[in-house]
Amino acid sequence: MRSSARRRKSSLNRFYLISPRQNTDADSFIEKLLSLKPVQEVFLTDGDFGYIVKAKFRNGRAPDDIVDSMAKKMDSKFGKAVSYYQYTK
Repeated sequence: MRSSARRRKSSLNRFYLISPRQNTDADSFIEKLLSLKPVQEVFLTDGDFGYIVKAKFRNGRAPDDIVDSMAKKMDSKFGKAVSYYQYTK
């Protein structure tokens, strides 16, 4: 049986998992996230993290200051996941 998943190499994506402070205004928070140049999408979620942020970087390199910018602007706890390949159906 042949797999229907196809792997393609794309630009480096990073996903930031953000846990904002309690009573954070979601709309305002998302606007701040979207103001960061590499941020492409923001997902409001339920669970341990309130937001998942997708950022794309050219040449596979993230600006060193993106994490610092997020930390200063967001005043939140966050983690990071890096995607080297994307799989699609």
